[in-house]
Amino acid sequence: MESKLAALKHYVYELEYALKTENVDMVKNISRVIKEKVDEVEYNFNMLTNSATGIYYRHINTVDFVYKPIEVADPFKGNYLEKFSASRTYDLTKAGAINVHNEFWQDHSILKTNVFGVVPVDMISDEALYTLLKLGWERVEVDVLDFSNSTTDERDIFDFCEGNFSNYLAIREEQTGDVLVLNFVS
Repeated sequence: MESKLAALKHYVYELEYALKTENVDMVKNISRVIKEKVDEVEYNFNMLTNSATGIYYRHINTVDFVYKPIEVADPFKGNYLEKFSASRTYDLTKAGAINVHNEFWQDHSILKTNVFGVVPVDMISDEALYTLLKLGWERVEVDVLDFSNSTTDERDIFDFCEGNFSNYLAIREEQTGDVLVLNFVS
């Protein structure tokens, strides 16, 4: 890890020089390299901090989503999820976002979740977003975490998520087969 930090410091010094000399191409290239180095440090840090659990992941992106909040403590009791599903479908249809929602979820299989109505903001129109927000949906930042390098059983990943994240979706990306977790952070 020390060598990665030393390399990162080196590139920061080079970036300072490139900024002082106003070398635009050099600034762009060094900025890209610094981002890659920071990603490497973050990945290695995650590997170290999670070595006790055996659960390894890396943060690959942060994306804005809109989601329909659950209004009860235990959504699995009674017929709440049936009513919720009907309400979610109504809201998405009214907003003109039902097709986008369905297309997104055809590319991803839900493995485990405690969030039941969600769609990426950048896939829907501004009008659809406005309508969903007006209907009580909430805009939220979601960290996309890649667990595909984890050597553990999926059940261990789910237990890890339940113990560490208050709202999350564990999904499998159909194209790659990777296990991703959408961690709702705000």
